[in-house]
Amino acid sequence: MIKTVYILAFFCCQLLANDKINSSVSFEYWISEDFKLFALENVLSIEIEDDVIEISAKDWFGEILLNEDIKYKDQNLKSNNLIASILKFEKIPEEDIWVDKYVLLDEEVVSVRYLFSEESGGLRLYRLDIKQKNNDSNDDTDNTINDVILNNDVIMIWADLDNNIMKVGFVYNSLTYVIEKNEN
Repeated sequence: MIKTVYILAFFCCQLLANDKINSSVSFEYWISEDFKLFALENVLSIEIEDDVIEISAKDWFGEILLNEDIKYKDQNLKSNNLIASILKFEKIPEEDIWVDKYVLLDEEVVSVRYLFSEESGGLRLYRLDIKQKNNDSNDDTDNTINDVILNNDVIMIWADLDNNIMKVGFVYNSLTYVIEKNEN
């Protein structure tokens, strides 16, 4: 009987606990594909909690990059949200084919393709391609996060050999940002 009460209490606590995701963003400056000049770690913070996503500066350099904190409420951050699935560091579902089941913030429908590039140092490198399903819908919304995702130069995904996402890098306006999961 006591075991049943403990199991029930644990189950209720898990249901009531909020699902919070913290990631940190680093800034890197590359001279060429093979030469990184410098990297500044933890300049931005990304936090997802329930239906809210927030990006904020962690230091003075982050404030220069971001100008002001970004916060979007009442978002669908379930399993079909591309941003949430990447920031939860989930498994890459399928590689080298277009998948139509994803949305960005504000229910912006997209197709994605994880294009395998190479295997190096025990990690698999992918390029993430994103196509907007309805090009007219972007004109109606003012969503900075969607704009960065849709207008990036390249998105790189590093996964382990089991295809679990380990880190994400993207080039936006010729600047490289790397997102990693906070362990705390």
